[in-house]
Amino acid sequence: MPEIQRKAVRLPQPYYLGFRGYFVTICAKERRRLFTTAEIVESAVGVLRLQGQRFLFEVHAYCFMPDHCHFLLAGKAPEASLSEMVRGFKGCSAREFRQFGVFEAWQKGFYEHIVRSSEDCGSVTAYIFENPVRAGLSEDVYGWPFSGSFVFEWREFQRPAAIFVPPHKGAEKRVGSGVGGE
Repeated sequence: MPEIQRKAVRLPQPYYLGFRGYFVTICAKERRRLFTTAEIVESAVGVLRLQGQRFLFEVHAYCFMPDHCHFLLAGKAPEASLSEMVRGFKGCSAREFRQFGVFEAWQKGFYEHIVRSSEDCGSVTAYIFENPVRAGLSEDVYGWPFSGSFVFEWREFQRPAAIFVPPHKGAEKRVGSGVGGE
């Protein structure tokens, strides 16, 4: 029987290095509701801050939903590696979560979208911050306690007119307000 070729889900490594912006989604294993307490989220945010510094990334926006998280990351140096950053974040946070009795925290892999020069980082940021509202978890963006930024005062963020919709959400959801899904 011939060997089945798996489709590559990543671009070549050079696309994940250097001064680029990335929209990242990481899911909890089996989409468990992992991020429901301040203690676990604060632990994850602390790891995110440290790993961002370690791997030379600015964290423009983050949002921890009950079963997944979103980040907008920007490489600050030629050697900034998205793969290493995500690996470091997932590994260190998984170790931290053990103190809360959480084992096997993360689903394998992650989703990433390289933010193109034609895409507005403000619209990606708005998509991230509005995730809890779209999911019906919060009445407004600022009512969700598990969002933030290490670059700017996120509660002063002004929503742009157009909102980013990740490519995996489909073109039909790109029209209008961009409201839809996670």
